[in-house]
Amino acid sequence: MVDDQPDNLDILIAHLADRGLELMVATRGDDALRLAHERLPALVLLDVMMPGMDGFEVCRRLKASPPTRDVPVIFMSALTDTDSKVHGFESGAIDFLSKPLQREEILARIRVHVTLVRQQRELEARNQQLLSLNRELQEQIERRQRLEDALSLTDQRLSALTRHEAGLWDIEGFVGDGAAASRLVEEVRNLQGAERTHVVVLGESGTGKELVSRAIHFGSPRKSGPFVAVNCSAIPAELADAEFFGHSKGAYTGAASTRHGYFDQANGGTLFLDEIGDLEARLQAKLLRVIEDGIVTPIGGGSPRRVDVRIVSATNLDLASRVADGRFRRDLYFRLSGYTVTLPPLRDRREDIPALVNHFLRQLASQMGRDTPGMAPAAMAELCAYGYPGNVRELRNVIEYALIASRGAPIEADHLHFHGRQVVATPDALVSLPAASASGGPSGWSGHDEQRLLALVAAAGRIDNAGAQASLGVDHVRASYLLKKLHRENRLRKHGERRWSYYTLP
Repeated sequence: MVDDQPDNLDILIAHLADRGLELMVATRGDDALRLAHERLPALVLLDVMMPGMDGFEVCRRLKASPPTRDVPVIFMSALTDTDSKVHGFESGAIDFLSKPLQREEILARIRVHVTLVRQQRELEARNQQLLSLNRELQEQIERRQRLEDALSLTDQRLSALTRHEAGLWDIEGFVGDGAAASRLVEEVRNLQGAERTHVVVLGESGTGKELVSRAIHFGSPRKSGPFVAVNCSAIPAELADAEFFGHSKGAYTGAASTRHGYFDQANGGTLFLDEIGDLEARLQAKLLRVIEDGIVTPIGGGSPRRVDVRIVSATNLDLASRVADGRFRRDLYFRLSGYTVTLPPLRDRREDIPALVNHFLRQLASQMGRDTPGMAPAAMAELCAYGYPGNVRELRNVIEYALIASRGAPIEADHLHFHGRQVVATPDALVSLPAASASGGPSGWSGHDEQRLLALVAAAGRIDNAGAQASLGVDHVRASYLLKKLHRENRLRKHGERRWSYYTLP
């Protein structure tokens, strides 16, 4: 309330004191402006005729200032002429009361305008909420559109990747003109159409077991689904359950979030279990149960989930003999081996070596950005005569080494580097070493095998597990034991990991 006459203010206070209103008073225009900015009142009752700054100017300044622009102003004045009232409304007032003031009239006007102000503020608040909701909705729409665009782009990339993978692992990628290669191609084509048949792929290290497994998947109706490759020998025993079946958050120490296992990841596609023969007995039982009922239960009490997974397994071990001696479950073996593909070693299909050599030359030269070089007859003769304990993988490595060593020139015999070549005449120390027994084990004290390995490494420069198997006539487990033992004793130095590891002299 603004009036330069204290008596008038006393009358107003008397009229309004019992109405539950918070009253503020000012007798000057500048005091009124300051108080209005400090307290932001719901309504201003403003006298017109005041010394210094009159009510019209006060009203104009209130309306010109953003904080007080929307505060309603009611003029109260003894001026009753039309010009004064018009001037008041032009200044920004919403009402005009004539003095002497009547109590009921003042209360009615205040009630109406305060109600209008409250309703206007509620409407503005609702409008702000609607605007906020609209903004949130628009942001959600935009986020969803971005996600849909990203998903569309991801789908396109996945489709392109699937097409690329299907082309990369297509059955036409098998190289070879011999009977074994032709028979393999026919087997894979038949398996591509039998998408629910589990397959076991047998063969020595480096024969292409994963290549065959991928070809089975990417040529089948499951090619748009995932291909999840798992090395069973590389999974720590204490984490095997969680890796295969997933876990819920907090299921064990370190389980900071929920994780889907290999079966969930491969749902709708193919789960490739490499080195299946190394799977521990406890996990074999759990794997069998999932294969039988198609239900995966995460560690930690998560909800069971049904999965649709084709399993393609691979091993370089004799699974049948492991079943016979109790190291592999018979029922699991029969579940996994709906069909068995046996890959012959490269030494048993030498007629395919020239075609493979030319294939790897073109492929690797293209990757290196080079023209495909020629191959000297003497070099090709050596390639065809070598035993390849590492099979096709070793042949590819030999070609890659030769391409680098030849520097773009035709490949000669001295560009070839055979990692696992067995030396039988030199050095002289090898001649007196005992040979392996016909049963595949050493015919004598195990130290002889160690000495033979050390001599082989000294002669060839390096050796891997496949080379040790071929040279000593032992199985994968025996060769691995000997190599690891010599490594622990610091008589051999290990390079690389898992299937890519090899050993040299320290």
